[in-house]
Amino acid sequence: MKFPLAFLLPALVPLVCQGEIDFARDVQPILNAKCTACHGGVKEAGHVSFVYRDKVLGKGESGKPVVVPGNPDASEMIRRIVTHDPDDVMPKPEHGPRLPDKEIATLTQWVKEGAKWGEHWSFVKPERHPAPAVSNAAWCRNPIDAFVLARLDTEKLKPSAEADRAALLRRASLDLIGLPPSPAELDTFQKDTTPDAYEKQVDRLLASPAFGERWASVWMDVARYADSEGLGLDRRRDVWKYRDWLIEAFNGDMPFDRFATEQLAGDLLPNPTLDQQIATTFQRLSQSNDEGGTDDEEFRVAAVLDRVNTTWEVFQGQTFGCVQCHSHPYDPIQHDEYYKFSDFFNQTRDWDLTENLPVMRVPIDRTKHAEAGQYEAAISKAESDLYEIHGKLNTATRWAPVKEMTATGRGTKLKTVVQSGYSEFRTEGNVASNSVHTLVFPAAADSPALTALRLELLPLDEAKARLTPEWGSFLKRVEVSVLLADGTPARPVPLARLIGDEEHPLFDPENSLKGKQGWGPYSKIDRTRWCVVIPQLPIVLTNGDKVQVTLANGGTIISSFPMVSKRGRLATTSDPAWTNLLTRPDVVALRQTLIDADKKLDAIPTTTVPVMRDVEPAARRETHVFVRGNWLDKGALIGKPDVPAIFPRMPKDAPPNRLGLARWLTSTDNPLTARVAVNRFWLELFGTGIVETAEDFGSSGMKPSHPELLDDLAVRFETDMKWSMKRLLREIATSATYRQSAVIAPGMNERDQSNRLLSRGPRQRLTAEMARDNALALSGLLSSQKLGSPAFPPLPPGVWKPFVTDPWMTPKEGDAGRYRRSVYTYWKRSIPYPTFSTFDAPTRELCSKRRIVSNTPLQALTVLNDPAFDECTRALAKRIQDTPGDDRAKLAAGYQFTTSRNVAPQRLDQLVKLHRTLTERFTATPDPKAGVTPEAAAYNVTSSVLLNLDEAMVR
Repeated sequence: MKFPLAFLLPALVPLVCQGEIDFARDVQPILNAKCTACHGGVKEAGHVSFVYRDKVLGKGESGKPVVVPGNPDASEMIRRIVTHDPDDVMPKPEHGPRLPDKEIATLTQWVKEGAKWGEHWSFVKPERHPAPAVSNAAWCRNPIDAFVLARLDTEKLKPSAEADRAALLRRASLDLIGLPPSPAELDTFQKDTTPDAYEKQVDRLLASPAFGERWASVWMDVARYADSEGLGLDRRRDVWKYRDWLIEAFNGDMPFDRFATEQLAGDLLPNPTLDQQIATTFQRLSQSNDEGGTDDEEFRVAAVLDRVNTTWEVFQGQTFGCVQCHSHPYDPIQHDEYYKFSDFFNQTRDWDLTENLPVMRVPIDRTKHAEAGQYEAAISKAESDLYEIHGKLNTATRWAPVKEMTATGRGTKLKTVVQSGYSEFRTEGNVASNSVHTLVFPAAADSPALTALRLELLPLDEAKARLTPEWGSFLKRVEVSVLLADGTPARPVPLARLIGDEEHPLFDPENSLKGKQGWGPYSKIDRTRWCVVIPQLPIVLTNGDKVQVTLANGGTIISSFPMVSKRGRLATTSDPAWTNLLTRPDVVALRQTLIDADKKLDAIPTTTVPVMRDVEPAARRETHVFVRGNWLDKGALIGKPDVPAIFPRMPKDAPPNRLGLARWLTSTDNPLTARVAVNRFWLELFGTGIVETAEDFGSSGMKPSHPELLDDLAVRFETDMKWSMKRLLREIATSATYRQSAVIAPGMNERDQSNRLLSRGPRQRLTAEMARDNALALSGLLSSQKLGSPAFPPLPPGVWKPFVTDPWMTPKEGDAGRYRRSVYTYWKRSIPYPTFSTFDAPTRELCSKRRIVSNTPLQALTVLNDPAFDECTRALAKRIQDTPGDDRAKLAAGYQFTTSRNVAPQRLDQLVKLHRTLTERFTATPDPKAGVTPEAAAYNVTSSVLLNLDEAMVR
């Protein structure tokens, strides 16, 4: 039986919420959980979506209004959720149970109050909040504490007592620099009776060079940093200069807004330094694939989309990748807005190439960066000036199309086609790598001397190539000769120069005159490309003479695709300006600048680093919507790049490129950048962010545990702290909240098991890098060597079996390079360093916002048996043995070394008993592998136990 809506609603009155309904807080969670699977951004069953306000206030497929503000009786949504008719009720019985009465009451009251819309909290600009009144103001050490204590007061809880000094310094040391405190540092702190003793320790840690090494490791997860390409053969890729840039940026306390800007668009800054360009390697860390038969364009597009997704995940905490295939399921971000944003990254010069082009030469010696940067800048400016001169001359020249031409090929069959006033050559059938095209055309009647020839290469299908580029080509040699009318042998024409159509060519175009890879649309062609060949002297022709142009094409790329020009045409000119170009003083000077700067740069030992570069205006790509996310199915052409409409608009003076994007991200109008950054630092110190789902700040993510604290801290991070990461960390680390004891008070495990209320101090297991670095530091083996190329610590036998020749070059025992910090360890995506994998490190194939921590037997087995840990264990044992006193004193010192605390008598008794038992066992049955003497073997095993204690593996 059907009941009128007015009959059903009164039963819900007692359940109506107290106070006005808030859409984002009360309504949106219900819609997301119960409705948007069928009526969201992906699927709009019945033409109804609960993601967009205009659709909620519109009409469904039935023609009935979904929601009528102020009138639940006229709202189809309310009718459907209260009815008991199985044909009409929503959700459908097969999709889930009927909504609880309390949720129905909330939705009904929302409609009755006018169906006021409100954006999710994360899309609203954060504001400062006054410190709330608390029960114990004396407990609060800085603004953080008032917000935390106010929440505890609400829950009728009290904060824990402050941790003892040893535990506090150990926590801060491992959190801030990733290393345990030394006995001397502990002793200094214990003896310091000044009121700011702890603050002085925090300042010391923040100033330590080890600080940058610790926090670079955190950022390398989100940046998906690896020393290998990832896909296919997973070849080595030299990107360690970017890792060094990170370390120095953290140590120098680079403001976060600048930190973000340089990584996104350092190359687009005015007169960018070498280091600012290195920073852009951040977006060159996407995976690449040079496996035979792969398509450069496919993986170039994949890299573009990865950069889009990474940018949103890192700086905005949004699951923006969902929008590649459809509108966002839960948040008001439209499908086409994804591609408007992708245009920021679609205009870069990189392809999915084995050479990782474009790359920049960077000195291995850090002190040479400024000098090399000057040479790089001189080269770039000279190239730009020459490009402008050449471009103007090419435009001003009246080129005469070659209208009659014969074309023959060696290795490839050619034909000629007359089109657009030209006689074009085109390939027929299959093309072979390294094929040679021979083009012959007659001299025009009464032709004056030819001063230049222009070669144009075109896609076979120009319209399709604008959507999906064709395989390109390059020329290894260009030769010109004259076939005389009297039949005498061809007369070679000495060539002076080959000028290309790129401002900053990946290869020197003049290499095409020297038998090397030079000019050409490498590796794809999507538009007409041109080059001009200038002979040393004008080519003088008589009636009946012919000009022969020989083009030696390139070889095969990615084992499958010949780099052979498939369509082209020629034009000539007698303009003396081209001959004069060879001796023009300004051109001569610019070319000499190139030669000199390049020679000086070559004299500096360098490594190459892949960096970001935008294409020239003439080469801008068209960006289309991908239908259902398929890169081969191009939909509507988007206009200029833009950000989703739900967010503030781009600054009016921001350029429509990556630099403008960076300014938008770091603008104080952006609601998320500061929040996400603050949350990431909080997560690292407390183990859980204020927003637990650090990867999802959207409406499907978790709500902040302390929203006012997050917003207040975010605003102050931008303003008062001027984006200083060290100031932010100092405030968190010196707060009373952070300084609490981690001991769980009776009954608190049930009240606040995961410490979301912050009723106690953090207690976390060591990260993968900390676990190894901790062992190195305790053993005395830790190397002080900073920065530089990757390190290769010891590996268990049989681990390293790469697909290609890629040796794992572990230095011999005693060599400092063997014991460098973990941040320097060579990171191969397909064969991760096993200790790191065991301790929850990601493979870094994609951006990783937080590590999901585990505690498995494998971790204990690693610390007990891994060759690297075994080496540390033996060195620690030697350190313990060298400690003055008897075995009991030595073992007490060993316990303090590994845990930063004094050993309890009962614990010490257990260690002494273990050591005595081991000594007796190895005396009875010597084991040279365990130690050269029974005593040494006993200390080695006991040291292994100490390193594996729970107290030694937490911070």
